[in-house]
Amino acid sequence: MIGSIIIDVRATYCLFAGCRPLHGPLHTFLAATIVGLLLAWLIYSQRTWLQKVSDILRVEQSYSFNSIIIGSIIGTWSHVILDSPLYTDITPLWPLSANPLLWILSSGTIYALCAVSFLPAIAIFIHRYRNRV
Repeated sequence: MIGSIIIDVRATYCLFAGCRPLHGPLHTFLAATIVGLLLAWLIYSQRTWLQKVSDILRVEQSYSFNSIIIGSIIGTWSHVILDSPLYTDITPLWPLSANPLLWILSSGTIYALCAVSFLPAIAIFIHRYRNRV
């Protein structure tokens, strides 16, 4: 989850500061990979503390090195994949300046996909939360 959010740190800053382009280098697969790996290292280094938080929240979570790397990369890449069809200032395959994903899906389709995906995710979370020993 953090991986999918952290990609917008610069875009959020630019939204309020008025800098352009809004999305910038973090919305590329290269930068998303680097950010994902750095995030994985940070999470893995804090896994003991995070496990305590997970236990308090009764959330079953694996803090294995592989699961953290895979989750971080999926989070950062999915953000780039979902934003690339929406915005003209994103170049996901940098150093190539083209965006081959631009407009392959409409914004309504992408937002609907995110909203519809949220419903089973909440159901799975509630089910796992209730059945945790």
